[in-house]
Amino acid sequence: MPTPIKLYNTMSRKLEEFKPIVPGKVGIYGCGPTVYWHPHLGNMRTSISNDLIKRMLIQNGYEVTHVMNYTDVGHLVGDEDEGAEDKMEKGAVREGKSVWEIAQMYIGSVISDMAAVNNIPPTFTPRATDYIQEQIDLIKKLEELGYAYIIPGRGVYYDTAKFADYGALSGRDLSKQLGGVRISDEGKRSSADFVLWAFLPDDAKNEMIWDSPWGRGFPGWHIECSAMSMKLLGKHFDIHTAAAEHINIHHTNEIAQSEPVVGKPWVSYWVHFGFLMAKDGKIAKSAGDALTIPYIKGLGYDPMHFRYMMLLGHYRQPMDFTFAALDAAAAGYKNIVRKLAVITGEAKQSLPNQDKYNEWHDKILSAVNDNLKTAVALTHIQELLADDTVDAATKYSLFKFIDDLLGLQFIDQAQKLLAADAAPIPAEIQALVDARIAAKVAKDWAKADQLRDAIDSAGYTVMDGKDGMSVKHKV
Repeated sequence: MPTPIKLYNTMSRKLEEFKPIVPGKVGIYGCGPTVYWHPHLGNMRTSISNDLIKRMLIQNGYEVTHVMNYTDVGHLVGDEDEGAEDKMEKGAVREGKSVWEIAQMYIGSVISDMAAVNNIPPTFTPRATDYIQEQIDLIKKLEELGYAYIIPGRGVYYDTAKFADYGALSGRDLSKQLGGVRISDEGKRSSADFVLWAFLPDDAKNEMIWDSPWGRGFPGWHIECSAMSMKLLGKHFDIHTAAAEHINIHHTNEIAQSEPVVGKPWVSYWVHFGFLMAKDGKIAKSAGDALTIPYIKGLGYDPMHFRYMMLLGHYRQPMDFTFAALDAAAAGYKNIVRKLAVITGEAKQSLPNQDKYNEWHDKILSAVNDNLKTAVALTHIQELLADDTVDAATKYSLFKFIDDLLGLQFIDQAQKLLAADAAPIPAEIQALVDARIAAKVAKDWAKADQLRDAIDSAGYTVMDGKDGMSVKHKV
């Protein structure tokens, strides 16, 4: 049997055995992207980490309800929930489109990229603009309970001093944190207080503006996640996730505005993912990075190479993104695919050995159950491939499980490789191979190297062996 699931809970700051609220079922809410720009590779690391948690739970027999929101309103330019301009409105101006067109376009981009890295689609993908009434209702409850106050001309604010546990998630006294740098703290009771509903003047040009009991405007960033998660997962749910940048402010504020209404604890396990770092710091949309899934695909990388690279690290730790690291991951991934292609051709010769299957299944799953130690699981996979006591049929069956658990599409890639190898070599490639053979006979090594590079650029690998030269389609 695999070991029990353990997750690091940011709230308790320790590793805890996972115990669902409802036996056999798990509710997960993962903070999704603000859809004003293409998702970058940092966003994709977060989405892959969410997918791994879900896959692990499914392989342990749980029925998973996964909610990932789209923030299409209310996320101000300052991530601290202060600023003069909504990011959606800014994106609309940048591209000469309406905010609604911007949202739809970049939601499509998120869906496409998540499919490219083989994420299981979330159960629900709510848009903040579809839950305005739920957000208003939640603010009204907070107001009735005495947790909200109005700053004339500014908005409805949350009074953090009223919530005794404010800052518990990070372990810091956030009531003493500095206020936003883009607007004055004038009118706030505490610099940590945050906007629940932002007012807009009657002559505002914003496309996204709604009526409310307090005046025309739009909801603050934090309130949307509380309202949507309660609507779709209930007043209490199991796991809340996001990148680590959301611990101090966004998730701290979510807790503060939720627990006075639903009781404590609102969420059982808080799981946070480390940053993906580029040379000059964290990869972020605001930096205008071109590091996206389509970008690396254009350079010849398969999205599975990136997914494999993410699994070589641990979800809680920062990772450095370099193309050297991506190249190394691609090489490791291709090596497994090549070995699996050989196994696939032999697997039909016998039935799997159930004892061996159970042994390796539990070993690999236990590594992932132990706080998502995917790098350890990948080491076990290499050990499995090298284990001569496990026959091909058993290894192939185990890779079906591995693909379900890690989402790396090893079998699909191995089958594509076999199909490509079985296909006749195109005449133009064979002509390059024949020319290279002639160049080597003539000891024209420079020309032979040029021809090898041309064959490689065309998507084939040429190999020199004792039986002569052979050419195969690249992984």
